[in-house]
Amino acid sequence: MDDVDIAETLQERLCCKTGHVCDSKCKISNPLATLVQRGSTQVVLWQWDRPLVGDTKVRTLSNVYVCEGSRSVHLCTADCTVPKILNAEHCLICPVSGLQWNGETEQTRSWRNVSKCLPTIGTIKSDPNRFCRDNNGVVIEGSMNLTVQLCKQQVKTLLQLMLFSQVRKQSEFAKYLDGVSNANKNMNKYMRYSVFHQLPKNVATMATIYTNTVFSEPNFFRTMHQYDCDRLCAEYAPLLVAYWHCLLPNTVFTTFLPACLYLMRSGVHVEGLRIIQRSNELERILPEANTLDLYNINKPCFTQTKNMILAKIREVDPVELLHTITKCTQDNKLLFVFFSLIFHMAQFPQLPLAWYAVTRSCGVTVRSRSCTVHSSPAHFGWLQALWAVSEY
Repeated sequence: MDDVDIAETLQERLCCKTGHVCDSKCKISNPLATLVQRGSTQVVLWQWDRPLVGDTKVRTLSNVYVCEGSRSVHLCTADCTVPKILNAEHCLICPVSGLQWNGETEQTRSWRNVSKCLPTIGTIKSDPNRFCRDNNGVVIEGSMNLTVQLCKQQVKTLLQLMLFSQVRKQSEFAKYLDGVSNANKNMNKYMRYSVFHQLPKNVATMATIYTNTVFSEPNFFRTMHQYDCDRLCAEYAPLLVAYWHCLLPNTVFTTFLPACLYLMRSGVHVEGLRIIQRSNELERILPEANTLDLYNINKPCFTQTKNMILAKIREVDPVELLHTITKCTQDNKLLFVFFSLIFHMAQFPQLPLAWYAVTRSCGVTVRSRSCTVHSSPAHFGWLQALWAVSEY
């Protein structure tokens, strides 16, 4: 039994008045219909009907409308033939049900966009510290869970894509070719000017014009070999994770990461306090913001996340926020060094005694899914020293 059959069963139960056309004065009701399986047949039950014991629900139908004055039944679907009218939002709707089935029939009398479609920013609904809580449910201070480890890997992946991938190399080479094309044009202009005014052509001047035009904009392709992805990840990952924890902890880190990286190019200062520190290195090496689509970064989502970060900074006390970020950054640096040390210990088995001394002094407890480190400046120096030894 389809929707038309359900509407016809209700029309048969009601005595419809002929020659009536519904208008704005009519009172329209929307009864709910339920299709049930009763034995070998299907029966329609309306909201005023009661089901029997053996009935099995098949589906419900909610787009049936009844004019209480004429008792005429109207089934409103995408194929509705009733002439449409304009509502207060200048959308064509059905005058009986008020539904708008065809979104392409929207009419507006303004030059502005009616709406702007933006992708929904996903949020983390699970507990990111579920593996780092004690028996009372309190988060263990200085603990590093799987989420933080994943964030570190995502930072390295994004930096590798934006700085050292083939996409970035092709982008920088295309920028170089554009500079060469502009340099040739400027050299041709200089030669035509010299011929027109009967002046000698100076090769040194032509070389200067060519060099200044080609390299008028910095090209990362020339200095790419001076940077190392692991060093950049170790330097900026603790900061990025700290900003994420203190500003937008419920936002997906992959969405937060590029927006925060580009905010770090110029930094964010509030009342003389440096909330997000400026990095001249990121300002030199990050690609232009108008090329983010090459690196699978959604631009509307990127802009929206930047605005959310700035709005969050304006809402919180800057002194308290700076203190929280500083403390979180120190803990993250300690933990990143610690987990890097774990990786290197597998390659240097000659350090078991030093490893035992550090774990005893730092109070390290290795678990299956979390690791607790009670951070302090002395312990941090111990780990840095052992990290330096493990490199030889």
